[in-house]
Amino acid sequence: MTRKDTQKSEFIAALAAALEGKTFIKLTLGKFRGEGDPGKAVATLVALKDIPHLKLVTSFARKDDTKTFSINDGINYIKSEIGETYLSATLFAADRDVTLTYSRKREPHLTSGKPTLNASAPAAHDRAKSYLVPPDRPYLKALQVSDADGCVKPTMQGKYRQICRFIEIFDGLLKESDRSDAKGRLSILDIGSGKGYLTFALYDHMTTTLGLDCRMTGIEVRGDLVKLCNDLARTLAFSGLSFDAAEAGEKRAAADVVIALHACDTATDDAMALGIGANAKMILAAPCCQHELAPQISGANAGLAGITKYPLLKQRQADLVTDAARALLLEASGYKVKVIEFVSTEHTAKNILIAATKSGSVNRDRAMRQYQELKRATGFETHHLVAQLKGVE
Repeated sequence: MTRKDTQKSEFIAALAAALEGKTFIKLTLGKFRGEGDPGKAVATLVALKDIPHLKLVTSFARKDDTKTFSINDGINYIKSEIGETYLSATLFAADRDVTLTYSRKREPHLTSGKPTLNASAPAAHDRAKSYLVPPDRPYLKALQVSDADGCVKPTMQGKYRQICRFIEIFDGLLKESDRSDAKGRLSILDIGSGKGYLTFALYDHMTTTLGLDCRMTGIEVRGDLVKLCNDLARTLAFSGLSFDAAEAGEKRAAADVVIALHACDTATDDAMALGIGANAKMILAAPCCQHELAPQISGANAGLAGITKYPLLKQRQADLVTDAARALLLEASGYKVKVIEFVSTEHTAKNILIAATKSGSVNRDRAMRQYQELKRATGFETHHLVAQLKGVE
């Protein structure tokens, strides 16, 4: 790596460290060498939906141009501008100032000195929220969601919001269910648990916050993640939490709750079928990658031709039909179903959570009629969940 590249990398590393360590105050870009009128740019932190972003305001003679980036995208954008569009950059942090300047021959010079500005909190567009999950929980630190001081890292704000939203939803559903005052052990299966962010969060909430006796098992096909999570569970003394390397559809003992968050394609159906077969009191699924029905809806009702003729719209239609069919099949199996926005579409398009609770008051026959009508209207012939539920059709 050349001296030029090294000094620029050191400056970007200092910027990333300031943002990560919450010492960042602002950044200025000067010595404009881009096209058009000379301009100066200033980057500051702004909170959008409680998530820190970088706001870059470029001042021109007649107007200001404002761009807002996620933290990672902002760092990458600034990196691309330094030494090209701008030949001067100064980072103002709570612990120091760092300046990178370039000569006319584009030779870099990196300096560091005492801080000249006082830190302030990022501007916020939304009022602060109170979350059910404290950011200083030990598992959040171990999973690198929070830093050693118990503050959520800027790059993990989206994951933290997802964790909090899931716990909020689960807590509400539990209070509505007949297990809200559970005295015996509650058995939970998490299908496709991955790195275990939500698994650890739910176990901690159930046992620490609610004081319930809980036995929770994370199911994950990747052995390295299973080992990582089991090691962490032992370190945290989560005696009722364990992880198994297995496929989603493998038969298991009865469970009170079955969870499948972002299990790919028909693995969501396998998890739902497992929950129904286990007579689970609650089934929660956040579907992902719904590919099964798209090829089948070519024979859809003529009224849908204006949608199905366009591949992108057809796939989105198939996603909705897939999840609507799942909800109706859960109702036909005796579950009261809610379809909930899991996280904001600002963070991911895969934001639907299907939440089902066992109920004796569901009109199962009506749900099955609606499922059959959905099939006729959209033209699909088979659904993977039906194949797992013998005697449904």
